[in-house]
Amino acid sequence: PIDDADAFRPSPLDDALLAAFRWTLRRQSGVEPSDLPGFDGMVRELLDYRRTHGVEEQERVSRMTMVALGGPVPFVYKPLFSPSESSPAVLAWFAKHLLPFLVGDMTLTERSETDARSGGVLVDRCRVLEGSGCKGVCARMCKIPTETFFKEKWGVPLSMSPNFETGQCQLAFGVEPTPIEDDPSIPQGCLTRCPAASFGDESSAC
Repeated sequence: PIDDADAFRPSPLDDALLAAFRWTLRRQSGVEPSDLPGFDGMVRELLDYRRTHGVEEQERVSRMTMVALGGPVPFVYKPLFSPSESSPAVLAWFAKHLLPFLVGDMTLTERSETDARSGGVLVDRCRVLEGSGCKGVCARMCKIPTETFFKEKWGVPLSMSPNFETGQCQLAFGVEPTPIEDDPSIPQGCLTRCPAASFGDESSAC
C-alpha cells in the first residue's frame, strides 16, 4: 500500500477544475448526482454510468465532456500549432499542469523507452484508477476517448499505457495508440478489486 503521505493534495485550482468537469459530465451523461462530495462523488457517478450503459455510450459521453470543456482552444490549436515538431512537448507540458485534478501528480518524460524525444508525461498514481478500481472506467471512459479527442480535435496522436499493478499511466503525445484489442497494457477480464466483478458478467462489465 502507498502511504497517505504520498497521496495527491489538490489545490484550489484543482478543486475548481474538478467541479467544472463533474458538472459537465453530469450534463453530458444525465447520470444521477451522487451525494458524495468532490472527487469521490465523481468516481461514484462514473461507476454508476458505466454499469448502466454500453461501451460506445461510455466513450461518447467522456469524449463529449472533453469537447465541451476544451471550448474553442482545440479548434485554434489544431491548424496553427499541431504540425509543429514541438507540439507533443507543448501538450505534455500543459497536461502536467492542468490535468492533476483528475489523475493526480504527473512527471514530464521521454515518449517511451525507445523514443527519447520530449512529449511524454507519466501519471505517478492515477486517481481515477485508484478510486474506481475499474478497468472499464480506465479503458472506456478515459484511455480511448482521450486518445480520440487529441487525435481528432487537437490534431496530435496520443498513446496512453496504464499500469494496473502500479497505478501509473504513461502518456506519449505524437505517438499513435495501439488498438484496444491488441494493447498489451489492458488485461483480460475485471480487476480483482473492481466493483463490477460482483455483477457476475465480467466481459460485459469491462
